[in-house]
Amino acid sequence: MTSPISRRGVAAGLAALLATPAPLLARPAEPPTAKRFVEQIYNAYLGSSAQNGAGGVQLDTPADIKRYFTPALAILIIEDEAAAEKRGEEPTLGGDAFIGHEDWDIAGLTVDVKEAGAKAKATVSFTNFGKAEKVVVELLRVGPEWRIADIQWGDAGTLRGLFRKK
Repeated sequence: MTSPISRRGVAAGLAALLATPAPLLARPAEPPTAKRFVEQIYNAYLGSSAQNGAGGVQLDTPADIKRYFTPALAILIIEDEAAAEKRGEEPTLGGDAFIGHEDWDIAGLTVDVKEAGAKAKATVSFTNFGKAEKVVVELLRVGPEWRIADIQWGDAGTLRGLFRKK
């Protein structure tokens, strides 16, 4: 004979379920698509850099830089910043890496992405201080994640090109 389930048993089972860490219950998160990765970056720029609303993406530490850029490009940026600091100078990248300017007032953001296997190209269009601008972001898949291999700021050149000029 089996004994009926007691209230104490049900309560203990419910307590054990509630005590289970959420990551064990949730499905593993899928890595973001190339489009979602780029949208997450550029959504941080909507609004004005002069106001608190649009802080952009901070690249204050090597870990921050590695989070967004391919290993090869991240090393260029990190080594340049370290060398500039030793010389007491500004690093090669003077403005914001994603926008290409020190200041912005971004509106009308659109992101169009074309993926081809482990590569993708995103065209990011927006108005900045009322002027139409376009940024082209080249992406590579690094493991399951997307990383930026280069950024072209309209006619102003490319991120990787800044370091070639040195």
